[in-house]
Amino acid sequence: MNKTLLAALLGALPAAPALASIVQTTGAGSATPAAAHLVYAADFEANTALANPWSEGGLVFSHTGIANDNGGCGYAGEFCVDLAAGESYSQAFSGNYFATAGMNAYLSIRTAARDLNGIEFAVDSGYASINLMWQTWLDGALTGNGRISLGTGGVGDVLGLSDALGFDEVRLYAFDSASDTSGYSVPAIDSVRAFALPEPGSLALVSLAGVGLGVVRRRRRIAG
Repeated sequence: MNKTLLAALLGALPAAPALASIVQTTGAGSATPAAAHLVYAADFEANTALANPWSEGGLVFSHTGIANDNGGCGYAGEFCVDLAAGESYSQAFSGNYFATAGMNAYLSIRTAARDLNGIEFAVDSGYASINLMWQTWLDGALTGNGRISLGTGGVGDVLGLSDALGFDEVRLYAFDSASDTSGYSVPAIDSVRAFALPEPGSLALVSLAGVGLGVVRRRRRIAG
């Protein structure tokens, strides 16, 4: 093969990603990779029977502990006689949500297909203040963990986690104190959006195809 063409082909291949750590963000859109595709989404609207595990949109949700059904009102609170019109469990939630309660209870979000590079979800707590602890896992190994406080319970926020190297599970706890790493936990989530980057092989093929097309066009110009 011509050395110039070989150098061009090698230069078109994407560089191997550097080792990365989990990046924690807040706010919708904060964990969406620029080149993301394969968007997974779940809103729990159909899970009125409080199923555990629950599969939706290419993701599998499960929890330890007991189903936190908002005091018998149902996940969305639509069966609560003491709720006024328009009131809900969390201002960050819409309709049904997924929650649990119990000693060291956590919510698990797993991918049913390929690894994820970013995930966002509305989050709240059964406590007066939102004190979260999260973990990311890949092939059964812990890859990252962190804690964050998001203010008053019932208001909620969107938590984002991203990692270029990928993860296949997120676990979420909600404790009474910002310093707690164990104890009674009451997390709740809604409006989950997860993202994956294109596979390196796909990027390489696209790059090679572009180089090959350029070579063909240049040859045609020379021949003409």
